[in-house]
Amino acid sequence: MKATFVSADGTNDPEFVKQAGSASKDALLSCPCGPAPDQFASDYKSTNAGATPGVYSVEGYDLTTIMLKGIDSGITDRAKLVDFVKNYKGDGLARHYEWSDTGELSSALIWIYQVK
Repeated sequence: MKATFVSADGTNDPEFVKQAGSASKDALLSCPCGPAPDQFASDYKSTNAGATPGVYSVEGYDLTTIMLKGIDSGITDRAKLVDFVKNYKGDGLARHYEWSDTGELSSALIWIYQVK
């Protein structure tokens, strides 16, 4: 049987390609994680001994920035910080962040990557 390998974000990891080797060629991997913007990737490499950003590095940066904005605004306890994040609306490097009443991102983006 010939078929294209398609998998969700749990497989979008450099280890998948490393371990699968040539068998991973042309595999399609989806992920709610976008590619790192050039400037972010460059800054990341220069401050992390040449390492490239990982799968969720940009989103991790964005979410840390959102929490730090809350702390910078004077919030000093967990409950108020949770409320700040729940009501946050703004752009990060990866996407626009805004959450629904159920805690889901109001705009979920999915990227499709093809292993070359």
